[in-house]
Amino acid sequence: MLAVGVVPFRPGLGSGDESQRLLVGALEAFWWLGAAWLLVGLLRAFLVLGRRPRESQLIKDLLAALIYLSAAFIIIVEVFDLPVRGLLATSGAVAIILGLALQSSLGDVFSGIVLNIERPYGVGDWIVVDDTVQGFVIETNWRATHILTANQDVAIIPNSVVAKAKLVNCSTPTRAHSTSIRVKLDPSITPVTGCHLLKEVLLSSGQILRAPEPSVTIKDLSAEMIDYEMTFAVEDISIVPQAQNELYDRLFRAAAAVGAQFSPRLAAAATITTSVDKHRLGIPESLLAGVSLFSTLTVQEKTALASQMRRTEYKPSEVIVEVGTIMQALFVVSYGVLIRSTQENGREREVARLATGDYFGESGLLTGEPLNGRVFALTRAVVYEISKEALSPLLEARPEIAEELSETLASLQMANRVLLDPHADAAQGEGRLADRVAATIRRLFSLH
Repeated sequence: MLAVGVVPFRPGLGSGDESQRLLVGALEAFWWLGAAWLLVGLLRAFLVLGRRPRESQLIKDLLAALIYLSAAFIIIVEVFDLPVRGLLATSGAVAIILGLALQSSLGDVFSGIVLNIERPYGVGDWIVVDDTVQGFVIETNWRATHILTANQDVAIIPNSVVAKAKLVNCSTPTRAHSTSIRVKLDPSITPVTGCHLLKEVLLSSGQILRAPEPSVTIKDLSAEMIDYEMTFAVEDISIVPQAQNELYDRLFRAAAAVGAQFSPRLAAAATITTSVDKHRLGIPESLLAGVSLFSTLTVQEKTALASQMRRTEYKPSEVIVEVGTIMQALFVVSYGVLIRSTQENGREREVARLATGDYFGESGLLTGEPLNGRVFALTRAVVYEISKEALSPLLEARPEIAEELSETLASLQMANRVLLDPHADAAQGEGRLADRVAATIRRLFSLH
């Protein structure tokens, strides 16, 4: 083109015969369209390299349309040397007609422009729209916002609806999310005792953040129940269901361990419930009722075992068991929160928290295995101890308990292994492990 004196941005088609002028015009038009295509390609490459292709989908489409529209006007004016005023007047009338016909779609487009300018949310954020639809934003384009809901469905909401809706972004300024659950306990325990119990449950969860600090608030008090609200924060809103499930499980075991009861939902049903003597809170019998390891024991056997339990108090930060200790007793937490940690690369890492109703030391007591971590008190704690000497008379009187304990202990250990290795064969491994554990228990306690 340059060799024959053709300049793309020169007005007119030049001189020569009709076919040559037509060829020159086609080359110049192709040059402008190629330049527009190259510019749009560079724009897309910039967005991809910036790792924000979905977030900028609407801006990319609008800029691409603007670039091609500008190229078309340049071709009309610079290449074909046509008057643009008449074209603009005609296109204005056409635009009015199209605007009326596409009013809804244009509303979505302009709403999308406003949302992309203000950026109230982005791809990957968890948003709640009008308290009805919530989930992760997976795409925003010129027409709608695509949300992946908790049911793994994709909700496509027009941008005009999102722009007018009440919008809550749960991922800003941080991804941490606060929530709360309500618990109604029977008034057989005092409000302050209930608050301490629920606070221990919150502190014992590994999924709950320490800042902001979890709290317990009494919302209502009556002759039938005490209504508590447990408020806590988690790292991301997506793990709220798991955190709630863990809290309910810990709360159930903690309440059973101290003898607390949940209030019935109907006030009329409160007359048939039996009150719990407040002096029985935290006694050994109540603690043993929540220990799954002894779930097969009879009431008389649990009572006999509870009479041999020894009570010990610990101060905050006081070490209960050091790493590698072969424990000769089972410890059941009656009050407070304990931390179980392990050593990795010379640094101590927290692996679990133990609260009311939790226990540890069963592997050392029943199999002679060392504890794979350190246990110390986070708060003031009360722990009951079941020694090997206390368990021996029970096993000697009824040797078949060794088989029951071995199966329970094997199930607990296999559950932990499956969590660490999802491909582990739990069905076959549990049977072999139960046999080995049973043989070890019989050897340690001199059973035949």
